[in-house]
Amino acid sequence: MKVLLDKYPLGTLKGQRTAGRYVDGILYDNLQILVKAIVKDMTFLSFIYSSTLEVGTGKSTFASQLGEIWTDLVNKKHNLNLKFDMNNIVFRPQDLINRAFKLPKYSCIILDEWEDLHYMSELGISLRQFFRKCRQLNLFMICIIPNFFQLPLSYAVGRSVCAFDVTFENEFERGYFKFYNMGKKKKLYIQGKKFHDYDVVNPDFFGRFTDGYGVDESEYRKRKLKDLEEAEENYKPLTEKQIIIKTFRKVKANIPDISIKKLAEGFGVSERTGNRWLSEEYNDLNLKTADDKDTETQIIIQPIESKNNFENDEPLGEEYD
Repeated sequence: MKVLLDKYPLGTLKGQRTAGRYVDGILYDNLQILVKAIVKDMTFLSFIYSSTLEVGTGKSTFASQLGEIWTDLVNKKHNLNLKFDMNNIVFRPQDLINRAFKLPKYSCIILDEWEDLHYMSELGISLRQFFRKCRQLNLFMICIIPNFFQLPLSYAVGRSVCAFDVTFENEFERGYFKFYNMGKKKKLYIQGKKFHDYDVVNPDFFGRFTDGYGVDESEYRKRKLKDLEEAEENYKPLTEKQIIIKTFRKVKANIPDISIKKLAEGFGVSERTGNRWLSEEYNDLNLKTADDKDTETQIIIQPIESKNNFENDEPLGEEYD
């Protein structure tokens, strides 16, 4: 189906045959459910990843289109005049909270994937802080991540409302996604995490999306490049002590039944020091590895079932009607 007819008259998007931007109809129906419910003091979290662990699949493009369509739906449903532009996109987990306080209620905020070794660790910390401080801001959050199974349990299963798997199809063809609601992504995480098996559960439905960012592409690329350059300038390798503390926390996370006293003895430190290494004061060292145990749930989308598998798809060209 087509949306944003006024924003994208015929001729404004590459390959257009009719006015507007294409959006998968089942996806659109699910977004409408969230748009209707967000005013009930809700904050929604979703994840976009690629099960093939490949880069360049179109995750950022898809996320920006979701943000654009979400904003249009919210404005129409609740008679608002929200904007969606580069102010709605951040590139580092620690920027998520600061930007969230600057956006109006019911806005979409996107955390684009940040190419850094500590990305998932910082994301876990930032999400925990976000839900402590910002839940009442009533935002639709989209986090682009490299690997769904690296998420803490509480966010992969409990806090998030849905997940999207964006992958290449055929000969590196972009524009495909799989949708998992709360029930399906829970099964995916629980059953697939041990062997990182993304095929243990079928998605609720398959969908397509077209090329083209939901924000100004040149501005997006400029901002992302600037952020990467700043990250390189500010990069500081972990000290020997930080590596030891990180290893300590990781062992405790992977073997939760081990006592702190016994673990501390193995590392040659006191039990008191071991407790300090696991405390909140060390979160600012980007060393968090243990899962957040808060598993509060919010809403379950029940999508319309779709049996599409694209095995017999006809070529759709640059844009779909």
